[in-house]
Amino acid sequence: MALSDQLADLASRTKHLEDTAKATDERNRAKLEKDREELHANVETEAQKLQESATRTGAEAHTWWADVTKRIEQQRAELRARIDQRKAERKLDRAERNADDAENYASDMLSLATYVVDVAEYAVVDASIARTEADELATRT
Repeated sequence: MALSDQLADLASRTKHLEDTAKATDERNRAKLEKDREELHANVETEAQKLQESATRTGAEAHTWWADVTKRIEQQRAELRARIDQRKAERKLDRAERNADDAENYASDMLSLATYVVDVAEYAVVDASIARTEADELATRT
């Protein structure tokens, strides 16, 4: 493979890496947001079904079902908020360390890649000079 082809391949791979790095956060976040919206819709649908069931059973039962549903939803929201808060508190330090480690590793790999690209550039220049010298020597003889 010619040097120019190898350089083009390296550039393509580097661009792909850059695109992947950008898309990773977006793709994961988009999936999480989509999942959250689906779950929210499911909970609302179930609450609505309970309300409709209560309506069919009569006014007194309707009031009772409406109150029960409202209290359960309120308790669920409060519980979820407390659980999320506790998880966040416990996991924050660990998540920060994991993120720092991952970022440091990525930074090290990018430094290594930069070094390798610089060495490759040096090798390309050196090869070009060597080819020029060889061609000059061939024309003299």
